[in-house]
Amino acid sequence: MKGLCWFLLLSLGVIHAQTGLKEIAVKENIHLHLNKTQYLKGEVLWFKAYLWDQDHKMPSMGTKNLHVAMYNASGKEIRRKLLVVESGMAQGHFAIDSVLTDDEYTLLAWTNSMPNVAQLPPFQQRIQILNDAAKSEVSLAVNMKISIYPEGGQLIEEAYNTIGMFIENGSGQGVQVDDLELVDQRGKRIRSNIITNHFGMGKTAFFVEAGKSYYLQRKREGFPIIRQLLPNATKDQVGLSINNLGQEKVFFRMVSSKSMFSEKDGDTYVLGVYQDDFLIMENISIDEREPVISLTRKELPFGPLVATLFDEGLRPVAHRMFFNHKNQENIVRQLEIDHCLTEFGDSLQVDLSLPKDVQEAMVSLSALPKESLAYDADNSIVSSFFLKPYINGAFQDRYFFEGMDRRKRYELDVRLMIAGWGRYDWDSRKQDEVQLALEKETGIPFHGKVLDADLSEENQVALLAQLSSEVAFVELDDNKSFKGHMQLYQGDSLGISLVDKKGILRKPNVELKFGKLMDRVQPTVEWLKEKVIEKQNDGEEEKSIDEPLTIEERTIALEEVVVTESIYKFNKTEMFVTGDGIISEGRIIGDPDIKRYNSVLAYLSTLGYKYSKGLDADGFYVDVLLNPKNNIPVNVDPMLLNLPLSRVQAIYFDVDKKVFVGIVLRETAYESPEQRKKFVKFAIENGYARPQVYFTPNYSDYGGQLFKSYGALDWKANISLSSEIPTTVKIPLKNQAGLQLHIEGMDGKGSLISQKEYIGLEP
Repeated sequence: MKGLCWFLLLSLGVIHAQTGLKEIAVKENIHLHLNKTQYLKGEVLWFKAYLWDQDHKMPSMGTKNLHVAMYNASGKEIRRKLLVVESGMAQGHFAIDSVLTDDEYTLLAWTNSMPNVAQLPPFQQRIQILNDAAKSEVSLAVNMKISIYPEGGQLIEEAYNTIGMFIENGSGQGVQVDDLELVDQRGKRIRSNIITNHFGMGKTAFFVEAGKSYYLQRKREGFPIIRQLLPNATKDQVGLSINNLGQEKVFFRMVSSKSMFSEKDGDTYVLGVYQDDFLIMENISIDEREPVISLTRKELPFGPLVATLFDEGLRPVAHRMFFNHKNQENIVRQLEIDHCLTEFGDSLQVDLSLPKDVQEAMVSLSALPKESLAYDADNSIVSSFFLKPYINGAFQDRYFFEGMDRRKRYELDVRLMIAGWGRYDWDSRKQDEVQLALEKETGIPFHGKVLDADLSEENQVALLAQLSSEVAFVELDDNKSFKGHMQLYQGDSLGISLVDKKGILRKPNVELKFGKLMDRVQPTVEWLKEKVIEKQNDGEEEKSIDEPLTIEERTIALEEVVVTESIYKFNKTEMFVTGDGIISEGRIIGDPDIKRYNSVLAYLSTLGYKYSKGLDADGFYVDVLLNPKNNIPVNVDPMLLNLPLSRVQAIYFDVDKKVFVGIVLRETAYESPEQRKKFVKFAIENGYARPQVYFTPNYSDYGGQLFKSYGALDWKANISLSSEIPTTVKIPLKNQAGLQLHIEGMDGKGSLISQKEYIGLEP
């Protein structure tokens, strides 16, 4: 790097030279993978959250608290949850019930430290509540607006310029056209048949003559002319143009008039290319020819970068964003997916395999009918982490990364050209580290005081949370106070006991208060006003319902009450087993049972069930439970039989028929009666939301068009993948002829997985 570049770095203070011991804010981004984005009343919105450290391109490991809320169009918060983050991931759900009376809502997700970095927005995703599937056509001609974006930030007189354009219809949808014209102030046609893509974006190039004005317009018979004046061209200035279509190199061309290049012959300009902490500087010596330099893609990080051109006075005079797709194969990974029908043909077995050089990863999976229209997310995990944090404006950016090819790279380049500086202009790099105006939330904070503690003998409290089974020991200070934070769930209780120097517990007289967490993300209303530009479907992608839904179809699609009850009845554990009998009787396991019987099997034997050994599908001997009525094996997971009875909350069965129905495990650790007397318990009203196990709603008709278009087959939030052997999941088919899979996830080293697969099962 030459001397001028070093001078530039030092004079602008780009390098973080004064870090010292200051704690700086982490640039943290969030992506929510939803099971779908369009819902019927009575369904449940399931989601998996992924948190990302933007500077280090790794999962965000330090964050514990994630806020997720649902807002209506006016900015009113309808529902909100606090989720616990572990290894950069969290999961949650919202019920889609009768309380949601609007057709559209917006999910926002944020951490309390995100407002420390002004450029970072919360994650945002619109969802729709299906009230009528018949969609009215929006006229693309009404309120059409044309916006012009000169490459480099300005037009240059007496030079060949490129402009980007964006056409929208005023209703959040880009307009695809092929008949735009570029004309001068006298109406002379300069360019014709200019096209825009699905998002209404396009570009063209032309020579800008001195003293002339230019318009971009569209003429259609029977419609008024739509016309937009281009910005005035700048005289005696140097601009920047980028050719980003090369496979191995990116080419940067300076743009100006011949007279300007002649006048500045021998002057030195500087090109800076940067992304987060990455920065490279190159000197450009001007001569009478248009100077062009190139950078090798392998030297640049994957993702969006900003190129800024500085004049001889070290003033930024032009800028342009571009995307480096090289090295994508080391960041965006693809799973190998195999499938086959199960023995009875009612489910599909899907085998997921990681690339050999990825050791472990965690993914979430949404399974929908093959014809489904219900998944229309704005972002994938790749666009959320490698595009959204850097650019202004909201498009359905997921599109650019689904099967990225030369065409999509071109379209993405146009997208970035019209984005201007993006979120991080050159001035933002001159700032010192962003200081923490808000301390990071870690767990649920609490503070209290033990009124009757004898500090000479008792200087510690033991805290026990039931649902998380978390235990903490906190020292008392000189005024008998204590404070801390723990993983506490809403609806749980926190037990507190005083501990003496011998480790003996006693029930104290204690006061306890829980600390206040972040109220809400600001500015909510401003974020909700951001309009997401939707992609127009072309003929191949367009899908439609055969006919509008009837009132009956809309109202009986789901049994909402049954679904709501299922959330609380069947979410105890994935080992919960149901039989064909009706749950008519249940035994609640209490203290006397636990004292008398040491295992589940010992307790079941008193009810007449018999124990035996049998062969499983792989030929191994396992525990088998036999029905006392007919000695037929009972459908129960063998792992349950050897569990301590203290792990069981209740056992259900039909007493008359002796049909075993199921076992429900305790959500909390069992406390003996003696132990309960030593703790004071405080209810936790505002803790973490408890994760639930997915269940399939009771759809009224699996063969109808309603289910095929908007129903759901399965959702799996936590699929652990290994490179050693494939991971197998089973997905119920519900008589569908095929399905679509939406898979997203990441590994601990920064590799991302985003994959959409269609699986057809037609004979």
